[in-house]
Amino acid sequence: MQQLPPPKQYVAKLADTEPLNGKFIKFQFELVEPNLLEFIAGQYVSFLVSDKGERRSYSICSSPEVKHSFEITVDTTPEGLGVNFLKNLQFGQEVQVLGPMGVFIVQEEPREENLVFVATGSGVAPFHSMIPNLLREKEDKREITLYWGLRHEEDMIWQDEFQDLAQAFPNFHFHPVLSQALQEWPLCRGHVNDCLNIHTLPTGNTGYYLCGNAKMIQEIKELLINKGIAETAIHHEKFY
Repeated sequence: MQQLPPPKQYVAKLADTEPLNGKFIKFQFELVEPNLLEFIAGQYVSFLVSDKGERRSYSICSSPEVKHSFEITVDTTPEGLGVNFLKNLQFGQEVQVLGPMGVFIVQEEPREENLVFVATGSGVAPFHSMIPNLLREKEDKREITLYWGLRHEEDMIWQDEFQDLAQAFPNFHFHPVLSQALQEWPLCRGHVNDCLNIHTLPTGNTGYYLCGNAKMIQEIKELLINKGIAETAIHHEKFY
């Protein structure tokens, strides 16, 4: 396991918000003190969201090459404590952040020969940081595949970016999966495990990285193990 530095307390201020569609909003924060955040793609930050000391965590979806700010993308439909805190922030308002945190990163040793990322909903956020970083900055030549499950086509974000990456990098493959697809949807339909079930998945020295709710994680883990994937090759981040 790679040794990671302990998280730090940061003060950051809201710099921008961007509604990506009716479901997802991207928030950009500029660092105030300290003004430099070094993180590894896949890590997350924890926000202090109430006077009672309650916290909520969100994966960083921006590039680790950008060190004076960071971005998170949030599914706003649950209307929970963290979502309401973020939506009520004013531009320039300062927040207390702890980070970077988490070990949901592409492992360096032992090096995996292929990488398969599986997400549902906003679980794609860390992969929006990890995959471009692997392909562009690290010039990674391994076979890299992303499966991403959603309900409706209008819920999709970043699909153009992922498709552009697939065009530019022949070793990257993108499979969006819709559970409530229209009849004309030409790609995988059903739940993301349905798509995984019909595809020939790489075994051997392949790392599987899962991000979604606990139920999704358990279902995908069972499917992969039944297909002969070693449990030690399955890495995951659960949302609660």
